[in-house]
Amino acid sequence: MQGYAPLHERFARYCAGRSLGLDSADDIAQDAILSALEQWDNLEKKDCLLSYMIGIVNNRMRNALRSRRVHRRFLEHRQQLLSERIPARPELALDLHFLLRAVDQLLEQSREALLLTAVSGFSVREVAEIQHSTEGAVKTRISRARRQLHDTFAEDGRELRLAERLRIYRSILLL
Repeated sequence: MQGYAPLHERFARYCAGRSLGLDSADDIAQDAILSALEQWDNLEKKDCLLSYMIGIVNNRMRNALRSRRVHRRFLEHRQQLLSERIPARPELALDLHFLLRAVDQLLEQSREALLLTAVSGFSVREVAEIQHSTEGAVKTRISRARRQLHDTFAEDGRELRLAERLRIYRSILLL
């Protein structure tokens, strides 16, 4: 798995964005790396390692959140983490909690495309490779996700633009 080193930083950021409130990002990343290592000989396209590991993370997150009790605990813990990371601005923590809830409501591929580009810093081309689709399809997913988030928050009367909310979200995740 020599090809993992250049992917590590962005993969770790993706794990941090997906795991907030559920598990440690390091634990989720290590679990995905271990699974990839265990299946290394069975992987047909070894150059698609990142796509494979992101799929593992998404599947583990989806499985973990299937239980209502776990999902409720996840949401409560995530809100608590946000409050702890920005204690001087509780209204911002609440705002980010609502943003994350809205992101959770996006279609899975749209949410993944948005998080990969806006939080993890992947290019549209890289996301297209990860999602096994075209760049145009990824751009459409991102655009629809942003529009849905914009429409959701246009009703709340707050002054923060979506881009500002995403920038703050990214900075908090990387603390």
